[in-house]
Amino acid sequence: MPIDIVWTIIKEGADWVGPLKSLAINYGPYIVIAALLKRFFSGASNTWEREMHGRVVMITGGTSGIGQAVAEDLAHRGAQLIFLTRSLSDAFLIDYIADLRERSKNQLIYAEEVDLADLHSIRVFATKWLDNSPPRRLDTLVCCAAASQPPFKPRQFTADGIEQQWGVNYLGHYHLITMLSPAFRVQPPGRDVRIVVAGCSSYVLADFDIADPGFEKRPYPSSKPWRVYGSSKLALRMFAREFQRTLDAYQRPDKQPNNARIFIADTGLSRTPSTRIYLSLGTLWGLLLYLIMWPIWWIVLKSPQQGAQTVLHAIMSPEGAEGPGAKIYRECAVMTKPSPMKIANDEEVSKKLYDQTAARIQELEKAGAIRRKLEAKTKDNTSTGSAKQKKRPSKKT
Repeated sequence: MPIDIVWTIIKEGADWVGPLKSLAINYGPYIVIAALLKRFFSGASNTWEREMHGRVVMITGGTSGIGQAVAEDLAHRGAQLIFLTRSLSDAFLIDYIADLRERSKNQLIYAEEVDLADLHSIRVFATKWLDNSPPRRLDTLVCCAAASQPPFKPRQFTADGIEQQWGVNYLGHYHLITMLSPAFRVQPPGRDVRIVVAGCSSYVLADFDIADPGFEKRPYPSSKPWRVYGSSKLALRMFAREFQRTLDAYQRPDKQPNNARIFIADTGLSRTPSTRIYLSLGTLWGLLLYLIMWPIWWIVLKSPQQGAQTVLHAIMSPEGAEGPGAKIYRECAVMTKPSPMKIANDEEVSKKLYDQTAARIQELEKAGAIRRKLEAKTKDNTSTGSAKQKKRPSKKT
């Protein structure tokens, strides 16, 4: 194209570019500024390569947004992917996995049922995974699932009666990771085991109270739901630090050093489905406004593929296989400066939250077990009553 333009100028003279010159003068600066802004907001790209063939990777939130971009990349690298999803009978999931297998030429892709909004569902899956001899291989766990609530909407709850953003983003992943911790610790010493949790800069917007981190007693801020979302992301940061300590404190039977590490990958702001729901306020008129402002969102928000780069960097960079865990990555680099939020750096609060969460999950699971038992008993009584009614002989007239 440039060669054609230059040749035309030489052949027909400079007058030919007159109209183009005026267009370039009038609109060129705006185009250049837009291009520079787009490049700035696109963020850094992962430049590391890692052999992923045969490595077992679990992923939450792998069917949409950043999680889908991560899954697509790993599938094409030959990793054995396990999608952790709410339902195995979802037609979309079945078609998506079949399509991904075909496009990536990778048949080692399947799904397991895990509902992060249901602590019992997490326990059932983790118990089934751990109940195997010899222990199953597990190289990487990627946690990309997240629930976000648009403003001015009523509070949503998990199956255990917990606010949805706190319950899915923090409690669900806490329970999943800690339940699978024996699988991480039992891997051979030469295996590089990583847990990568997708973080977000919105943690700085958290309204965090260690006495009531999940807004169970405090009023739910429906006009400012980012306070709850931010609290869940802040809690994940503190959890990563404390969970790494439990991994490092474990004494392996073979006396080898710990080879499992957990990382937080700050993905930045991306054009994911949850972001779209949030910006549109979950309304049709909000969606229309979102579409009208699409050129702005296209510039200032990353695509899911761009947002996935820091997650992929945390999975593949060689620095992740050595040194301490609990590193926080942002724009494909380790963050060395402490968080501007003092509470995020408080080790005492992190430990208290870790222990407090374990106790709260135990309470919720006990309550859930009692509830399921009562429901089963009620169902049995109803079935027995219906059966007796059917067997009752009709009166003769």
